[in-house]
Amino acid sequence: MTPIVIDLSWLMSWYQGLPGYFTQLGDLPYPLMLVRIFLDFGWIPFIFIVIWGGWHLWVLWRQNLFVANKVTTTILAIDVPRQNEQTAKAVEHIFSTLGGAYSGLDRYEKYWLGKIQPTFSFEIASVGGYVQFMVHTWNKHRDLVEAAIYAQYPDAEIIEIADYTDTIPKTFPNPEWNTFGTEFTLKRPSHLPIRTYFQFEHTSAEYPFKDPLSTLLEILASLKANEQIWVQFLITPTDSKWKDDGQKAVDKMMGKTVKPKASPLDALMWLPKGVAKELAGIFETGEPPKKEEKKKDEFKMLNMSPGERGVLEAIQMKLSKIGFKTKIRVVYAGKHDIFSKKRFTALKGSMMQFSALDMNEIKTYGKVTPKSDYFYQRWTEQAKKTSVVRRFRSRSNEGGTPFILNTEELATLYHYPMLDVKAPLIKKTDAKRAEPPSRLPTGDFTESPFKVAPAEAEEPKAEEEEGEPPANLPFA
Repeated sequence: MTPIVIDLSWLMSWYQGLPGYFTQLGDLPYPLMLVRIFLDFGWIPFIFIVIWGGWHLWVLWRQNLFVANKVTTTILAIDVPRQNEQTAKAVEHIFSTLGGAYSGLDRYEKYWLGKIQPTFSFEIASVGGYVQFMVHTWNKHRDLVEAAIYAQYPDAEIIEIADYTDTIPKTFPNPEWNTFGTEFTLKRPSHLPIRTYFQFEHTSAEYPFKDPLSTLLEILASLKANEQIWVQFLITPTDSKWKDDGQKAVDKMMGKTVKPKASPLDALMWLPKGVAKELAGIFETGEPPKKEEKKKDEFKMLNMSPGERGVLEAIQMKLSKIGFKTKIRVVYAGKHDIFSKKRFTALKGSMMQFSALDMNEIKTYGKVTPKSDYFYQRWTEQAKKTSVVRRFRSRSNEGGTPFILNTEELATLYHYPMLDVKAPLIKKTDAKRAEPPSRLPTGDFTESPFKVAPAEAEEPKAEEEEGEPPANLPFA
């Protein structure tokens, strides 16, 4: 069999000519040097940037068309019974049910039809201290949402309401209103969990489960008239690929050797790597230094500290449950005479109780947060305020990169108040249907600030006209 011979003479000629090229390049004035570099090979990265940007604009355009033409949404107000004894575990089952909304999309559906995964927005809003729990959902998934909630809360009331976010201006600055808002994200990779509701249990207390949401609800219920706070948990069902990084971290902690998977780039780079290896053999003088082989630690699990073992178990527990792409967004608005940024500071403090310092923490996402500490931050402060309000209204995934929370973590951050939560003006239902309805005005409110959505007009039915009796009826 005739061996294959690769002629590398052209490559050697090019390699030998490089010193002369760079010598000539260095003799040019600086502006001409930049022009020469761009004309020779500097234009190549720009081509890739243009192609990459054009592709993403195409996909975004197709998705916007799909949402505008195919997707209709509704907002459901959720009122749970006053005597609710269900813990966050019940809401975890709700999130698990919504994981069934995920659908596998092929390339034609994603890149031509513009189809996207459905998004659910679980929201808590306070308008002047009147607190309401809501779910913003696609109409095609409304039955799924209602069935999931009624399965855990049979006595709950679910009512369609109008969008409450239209009560404040759309752009800022505004002569009457001021606002502040931001997004929250995770400090570390998503496979590391936050503190969940199991860690808020006190077995010796009268109420074993100390609701971590009670601090947030107290803040929301303390608002004055002409103040509003909106909290949004935007979740999108996803596949299980997010677990790969977590499994790699588990294997690393356990001392397992993980062989990296070959990527498409490796297949494309086999020729350049082979050429580089041949050149290294030609110009290399002497033998390369031998690397010392590291001994495998086969007993790494036995040498773990209790804290390390706890982190390992927590990661494995997170990987065992359904995950959602998540965004957490908050908006605070108020008229200028009562606007106080301390409201947001208190709300931010209520989110810190979910942080586990040895695993993951919740923090604000600085790139979308309006700031005015430095002069250059004041240039974009009002634009960022407008953007965060617009993204909340549209329930958009724009802004920060979504992260992964599983059903247990989501149920910790968003669940319905239990019996021991005493914050006033939290919207609840009465357990017995025979008693007065729960939507009666409460406290200083003459009516609920969350308006029931108008029902679609029905065609009037034609009145039945009285006709003459048939002539052949028998008479007594």
